[in-house]
Amino acid sequence: HEHGTLVNALRWLRPDATAPGDVRPGIVHRLDKDTSGLIVVAKNEPARLTLTRQWQERSVLKRYTALVVGHLPEVRATVDAPIARDPHNRKRMAVVAGGRPAVTHLETVARYRGYSLLDVTIETGRTHQIRVHCAFVKHPVAGDWLYGATRGELGLKRHFLHARELAFRLPSGRDIHLESPLPADLQAVLDALEAE
Repeated sequence: HEHGTLVNALRWLRPDATAPGDVRPGIVHRLDKDTSGLIVVAKNEPARLTLTRQWQERSVLKRYTALVVGHLPEVRATVDAPIARDPHNRKRMAVVAGGRPAVTHLETVARYRGYSLLDVTIETGRTHQIRVHCAFVKHPVAGDWLYGATRGELGLKRHFLHARELAFRLPSGRDIHLESPLPADLQAVLDALEAE
């Protein structure tokens, strides 16, 4: 996209750090469209390579908050199921035999009428991973109509998924731990559920 993206903002803020033709300047990892939260951007290419290696080696702590439809049968669950492009719908990903390995850990932290708030930790980072795995276990992310939830439920204008915590090592060798509070639109949904 030519406008309105993180890459556009980076090119404007740091024109010195972007090479001509570089389609993802400094981007270390991605978040799904409409997923809020933390994303890491490197200031230079050596830093990007160092950080990207940590994502590839799965040494980064990646923790999310998700509200899902229904209640998981157990407080803790691990979904270990390969993900690839959905053979029936190119806009979706799916659990597919022969897909790329994907592991998601789910922990219920609160239950509401018809919904569960989850602490989600991922070992891998596949496209739509959390959304696909939650739908696979029959508990789609609230508001995620692409994967089986109801469009606009609970007044959501997007899916309820927030990248809230990252821990990794800076190229200098210093360990860093970052947290991002739930944004106002998602917090309002939780407040309404808690008030019921």
